[in-house]
Amino acid sequence: MAASDDIAATAALWLPGNALNCYEGDATLRSWLLTPGLLTQRIRDAAGDRYTMRVLHEGPAPGGADHLREIEMRCGDALWLYACTRVPAATLAAQPWLGRVGTRTLGEALGEHEARLERDPFLFAMLPSDAPEVARACALAGGAARALWVRRSEFRAHGAPFMLLEVFLPDIGRDAVR
Repeated sequence: MAASDDIAATAALWLPGNALNCYEGDATLRSWLLTPGLLTQRIRDAAGDRYTMRVLHEGPAPGGADHLREIEMRCGDALWLYACTRVPAATLAAQPWLGRVGTRTLGEALGEHEARLERDPFLFAMLPSDAPEVARACALAGGAARALWVRRSEFRAHGAPFMLLEVFLPDIGRDAVR
């Protein structure tokens, strides 16, 4: 499973954050989608001691030269977020630490390496259940396949590009610690 060329091919579906009010009526979900920066701290705070983050894969992407890292974040048994980071081979050669993030979050790894980081504005899309990332997230959640919101972030570390896709599951923020 990977952030695939299929995602890039659906570029016409990607929306800027200011368009979400027109497409997502659930204000709570919209607030999660529009969380500035990385979501980790907000998810940790909301889930409290029920927070877990698990690395599902970190290594070569199936069928390609890119590096792929997949993680899930849960509150207890409920999957809240599935994310995958795709690092092109040229970026990995220039920034090899991106291939060894391990059990840290991407944000923690970026901070530890003091990377000169640029991030393009977030883009959002409601992707269908058969999009590879959405299908993977639904399978991990143990629920029925369904369309889900995805947030895309294009980064550059010292000018070397990589991409993060975050898939928001319907349970995100539910049963949060109050």
